[in-house]
Amino acid sequence: MSTERNDLSNGPGHGQADRAVAVRKSMLRRAGGPVPFILHSFPTLLVLVALGGVAKWGHHNGWRAPKFTSLFGATVQPDNEDWCLEHNVPESRCIKCHPELAGDNAADWCKEHGVAESRCTVCHPEILTKGIAGDWCKEHGVPESGCTLCHSEIAVKGNLPQSESGPRIVPPESKPPKDPSTCQTHALRVQFASAESVKKAGVQLGQVIERPMENAIVGNAETQYDQTRLAQVASRLPGVVWRVDKQIGEAVHQDDVLALIDAAEVGRTKAELLTAMARRDVRTQVVLRIKELLPHKISTVAELQEAEASLREAEIRAFNARQALINFGLTASTELPTRPNERELQLLGLPESVKKTLDSGGPSANLVPLLAPLDGIIIERKVVAGAIVEASVPLFTITDPRRMWLLIDLPQKQIGRVAVGQAVQFQPERSDSGNVRGTVTWISTQVDDQTRTVKVRAEVDNTNGQLLASTFGRARVIVREAQNAIAVPNEAIQWEGCCHIVFVRLSDEIFQTRKVQLGARDSHYTEIIVGVLPGEIVATAGSHVLKSEILKSNLGAGCTDD
Repeated sequence: MSTERNDLSNGPGHGQADRAVAVRKSMLRRAGGPVPFILHSFPTLLVLVALGGVAKWGHHNGWRAPKFTSLFGATVQPDNEDWCLEHNVPESRCIKCHPELAGDNAADWCKEHGVAESRCTVCHPEILTKGIAGDWCKEHGVPESGCTLCHSEIAVKGNLPQSESGPRIVPPESKPPKDPSTCQTHALRVQFASAESVKKAGVQLGQVIERPMENAIVGNAETQYDQTRLAQVASRLPGVVWRVDKQIGEAVHQDDVLALIDAAEVGRTKAELLTAMARRDVRTQVVLRIKELLPHKISTVAELQEAEASLREAEIRAFNARQALINFGLTASTELPTRPNERELQLLGLPESVKKTLDSGGPSANLVPLLAPLDGIIIERKVVAGAIVEASVPLFTITDPRRMWLLIDLPQKQIGRVAVGQAVQFQPERSDSGNVRGTVTWISTQVDDQTRTVKVRAEVDNTNGQLLASTFGRARVIVREAQNAIAVPNEAIQWEGCCHIVFVRLSDEIFQTRKVQLGARDSHYTEIIVGVLPGEIVATAGSHVLKSEILKSNLGAGCTDD
């Protein structure tokens, strides 16, 4: 203890050194000697050596991490001497460094932006001030070098690999194009390191085909009875229902008797008719008698004129009474027996089919029939025998369901494409009957205040009776049909800012950008008006990977959104 105190008293420097020596000796004693101590520190030494190796590798490679495609893009590690680090493909096949490999002029090539120097709008912005940059087919609205309607020889056809399949993805509705005539996207190509790289990037292939396509406008729809074949039958007079002959759901023909109404007004009108006809007969005899006596100076001309006026008055009264019975639904005869019996008076104006069904002595003289105005089916009945009815209150509803109306709600912005006579397909909800076809017959001239849609009416055939009224569903108005349309899978279409494009396979690892004009579209395919031809191979699922590559080439030609 005294020694330690003397050492500490020699100064602070001596004391710290002595304490460090003491600590080392203590650690050696606990570790069992110098060799076990080195083994105990071995993991720390390994970490220090590894960090040194990483530092040396990073300094040698400029501290750049390897790209994903260089790690997983090729099955065989390429030769470092034949590898384009800038574009991540073999140097001997790099079409961006060697444009002559793709048929372009190496002397007229902008390596910085990947297009011909004479068409590079970044290096030469004055091109845009001249109007249209590069080639352009004004007739079809795509670049001249990619117009398949003018130059079918540009098509690069091929066969699909047997294993190409994948889920179909319906892209969202595209935006309207801005100014594709000043865009140079079609001059770009996308190159992969190898065919295996294409598969690993998730890019699948599909073939351009010919198939029937329909350009249609879709809207909600509801069926209704044809209003020109719908009738509501009511009594023309107040009265009491004497008999009901037809039931709901029963088929009827025109002029069939639905029911008989006992109306007091009918009896009074019949009496007026009989009185007027009897007075007419009397006045007729008077006129004839005066004419016989006039030559003998027994009657005067004044008497003849007065008799003829009385005859005309009687004829007018008879005509009015007969017309009233016709208006009530009775067919009154112009002539009556001289002395009609009670039976004839009771059945006056009734159809012969009704007369045969009535008993010989019981019926009232006030009966008036309700007649069916058309052929059809009774869909509603609101009357029973003995009920008191008022005039103009519907008692029966009859319709002909062999033809139906279809009321469709279409967007206002699409109504300009709809015309009378276009075909319509209707798919009812919760029905396995399939599509029902019809024809547009009317287009409304106003917009609905709440839904902001326009009503369109179509007539559909329902001879088989499978279509029910008030059925909801979806209707497609066919605005254009093409039996041999050029089509590609929906997922092949991409929107790159101003144009719709597809990627056509030139070789196993090179794809060409093509601008296209779209036509009809369904759940799986999109019609291509111009841009590709049948037999060409295009990227389908995963084509967004190629789109992201071409968007990296900032051409500055108006191909990006504002």
